Order: sequence, then structure tokens, then C-alpha cells
Amino acid sequence: MRPMYSPRHSYRKEIAMQRKFMRSFIVLTFVSLSQLASAFVDPPTLSPANPMEGQTISVNIRAGQCDALGEVPGYPQITQTGNAIRILLHSIHVSYPEFCNVPILIRNFPVGVYPAGSYSVQVDRTYDAILPSRTIVETLGILPFDVVAPAPLPAIGFISQLILFATILLITTTVLRRRQLCRNTSNS
Repeated sequence: MRPMYSPRHSYRKEIAMQRKFMRSFIVLTFVSLSQLASAFVDPPTLSPANPMEGQTISVNIRAGQCDALGEVPGYPQITQTGNAIRILLHSIHVSYPEFCNVPILIRNFPVGVYPAGSYSVQVDRTYDAILPSRTIVETLGILPFDVVAPAPLPAIGFISQLILFATILLITTTVLRRRQLCRNTSNS
């Protein structure tokens, strides 16, 4: 014998389906409105942009949310082969968005002082991946730059120095004579 369905049972079934629909709708709404945390490390920049001989050259990098750059013992590692410079930075990369709470920071890493010439600096970062367990090295950018020598100050030759000295002596003598004349006229 078949069980009979009452209108009351049908009404409850309809209410249960509406509740499931509303729950699904609310979950989808929150999922679509939520922002996913995203890891980022911006391309590096040089500071100063046009370095001169004797200035310290630094690499600036903006990172945050799921990525952080830090200074730990042994890092940054700076190597130079000819005019090619490499800086290896230690970083942290969080793979799970639930744990992304790293503040957005701009970090400054001094590279060094270089004589006049053309150079390139390769900026790499290293971090440990959890699954599978391994160390990852990632190139963030290669920055070419030129270090220029400061412009020399113009030198004064012997003749120019002699003319300058004679001019200063003439002006000083004239001023002193005028003062003496003013004193003599005021005393009389």
C-alpha cells in the first residue's frame, strides 16, 4: 500500500527546499563579495634612479599580504661577477589565504657603492615551500643602471688667479681710501 501525502507534508517539503535555496544563495553572495587574499611582490626599483660615484645604491621592493621580505642571518647575499651584480633576498610566502596577514611594506636593501660604469643587478628571492617541501628561488627583476662620475669643478689657471687677486686688491684699496677720505672730511 502506498503512503498518502498530505498537503501539510507537501508544504513542509516546499519550505525545506526554500531554506536550502536561501542558504545556497547567501553562501554564494558572501563568496562572491569576499576578497581573496593575494600574495604579491612588486617589481624592484633602484634608489637613486641615476646613481653617481660614491652613492650607495639600494633596491626597493613593495610586498605584502601573503609575502614578506626580511633580513635574517646570511641574507641578503650580494655577489658580483664583472659588472653583473646579484642580490638574493630571504622571503616568506604563505600558501593558505586564511593565514595571510602580512602588512604591506616597502623594504630597502642596500646593494653597495660602485665606480663609474654600466652595471646590472639581478634581484632574486628565496623561500621555503611547504608542500612539496623544497626551497624556491625566484627572479624578481633585472635592473640595468649606469653609475656616472661627478662633473669636475672648473679649475682656475695661473693667469686667472692673478687677475682675480689683482681685482680683489684693487677693490679693497679703493674701499679703504674712501673710508679714509670720509674720516678726514668728518674730522675737519
